[in-house]
Amino acid sequence: ALNYDSNAIYDNGTCLYCNTTLPYAENFDNNIGTWTNTGSAGDWLLNSGGTPSNSTGPTDDVTGGGNYMYIESSSPNYPNVGPFTLTSECFDLTGSSNSILSFYYNMYGSDMGTLNVYANGNLIWSLSGDQGVGWNLAEVSLVGLGNNIVIDFEGITGSSFTSDIAIDNINIEDQQA
Repeated sequence: ALNYDSNAIYDNGTCLYCNTTLPYAENFDNNIGTWTNTGSAGDWLLNSGGTPSNSTGPTDDVTGGGNYMYIESSSPNYPNVGPFTLTSECFDLTGSSNSILSFYYNMYGSDMGTLNVYANGNLIWSLSGDQGVGWNLAEVSLVGLGNNIVIDFEGITGSSFTSDIAIDNINIEDQQA
């Protein structure tokens, strides 16, 4: 386990094992996979179709007809704006020389907040504000961040209902130079 403690006298279930190898893909069409909601402000939600609020959020997943994860900025979360954190399992990048994280994001709404991505607690990508209607692709290098990586998607909504944040089709792969 990554956080093994030889002084521990019992197993409290918090040991982190890193056994997921590349390539990795999650599109949320079969639930949320091994991702977990770890934020104290509220949860990322699994959804298909559009979000319940007008003039914000996606109308469908990135490929059409599937699921995505999103943060609803109105009820039940409002007035809490976050942060809302979705955490991955541990990825083993051993032997990978050019690991890339790619994902699609939807940040449509006039009062959009911020989407941050962390790897092992280090901020590796951040975007704020209305990005317009539709899904956008982000690609982020994981080079130099270690052989074992845990990814966190952190969303902070704006101060009104027009700030739903969504993600879909998360991939990690080794792209040869």
